[in-house]
Amino acid sequence: MAARQQPRGTGLVVQYEDLVPKSEWKDQPEATILTIDLPGFTKEQIKVTYVHTSRMIRVTGERPLGDRRWSRFNEVFTVPQNCLVDKIHGSFKNNALTITMPKETITKTPNLPETSKTVAEKVKQLEEKRLLEEARRKEEEDEKKRKLLEEKEAILRKLQEEAKAKEMADKARKLQEEAIAKEMAEARKFQEEVRARKLQEEAIAKEERKRVEEARARQLQEEAKAKEKLEERKRVEEASLKKKYVDESVGNRKIIERVLPEVDYTKSGSGSVTKPVSGRAREVVKSAEEKLGYVVDKEKKIEKGMMEKMRGKKITSEEKKLMVNTGVAALVIFALGAYVSYTFCSSSSAPPSKPE
Repeated sequence: MAARQQPRGTGLVVQYEDLVPKSEWKDQPEATILTIDLPGFTKEQIKVTYVHTSRMIRVTGERPLGDRRWSRFNEVFTVPQNCLVDKIHGSFKNNALTITMPKETITKTPNLPETSKTVAEKVKQLEEKRLLEEARRKEEEDEKKRKLLEEKEAILRKLQEEAKAKEMADKARKLQEEAIAKEMAEARKFQEEVRARKLQEEAIAKEERKRVEEARARQLQEEAKAKEKLEERKRVEEASLKKKYVDESVGNRKIIERVLPEVDYTKSGSGSVTKPVSGRAREVVKSAEEKLGYVVDKEKKIEKGMMEKMRGKKITSEEKKLMVNTGVAALVIFALGAYVSYTFCSSSSAPPSKPE
């Protein structure tokens, strides 16, 4: 049993196994019977053909074995000369094909010489041989044609399958490209939405920053106004305090000027007379000294407050000017007080001059 691979049907490779079935001839008086054993075959899978030109019977068939494997056979049998070809018939039963070839009615002829009979038999054999060779040659040609036809059909099926596969591939690629284009369009749309949302958020944040900056500017402006008002109030207070200090200094100076004229200063020496200091002058001097001490204490307190402000770094330029003016006023008052004290002391300690 030989195995051959040929394309079949779906374009897949099909493996054929050639079968040589067992056959048996039976010669009966009325007919010649040919029996062929075909196990596994059905009646529909078997074909019997009579070839008139060669007086031969061709029996073919094929059946699937599974896994793209097929079993097939192709047998040729010579029909006897004394058979009636028009009455040949067959039957298939119990996995066996039976072909019945009825015989012709034989008329008795006179005995021919031995030589003539031998020559006739040889001619008959040669004729049968020639016919068999022609049948085989024709069968080979038919087989070649059938193979070429199968190959052509296989090539056509292959081309059709390739065209179909190409068409499906083009369709799949087109669908894929459309899907990619759709995804890219959706991605671009999403990016644009994100960008627009981001710009909107930035605009909102910008407006919020602007409102915050405006609120901060208003707050700073209000703080600046409050600070200016506070500084203005401080300047007013400092100016009133300075005026108060100047008024007190002027008042002390006026007291001293009123006291000084009541004292009579004369040159010591011959003919000079020094008048004693009156009680009113002493009271004035005492009052001036008390006021001077009060002013000195107040100046010390102011100076202490100024020093604390300087340590706290809260002193202003107006306060610095006020502190300098206060120091100068204090020095003037001290100088005047020292001068008055020295004058009164020197006047009271001088001895009275004798009259001439």
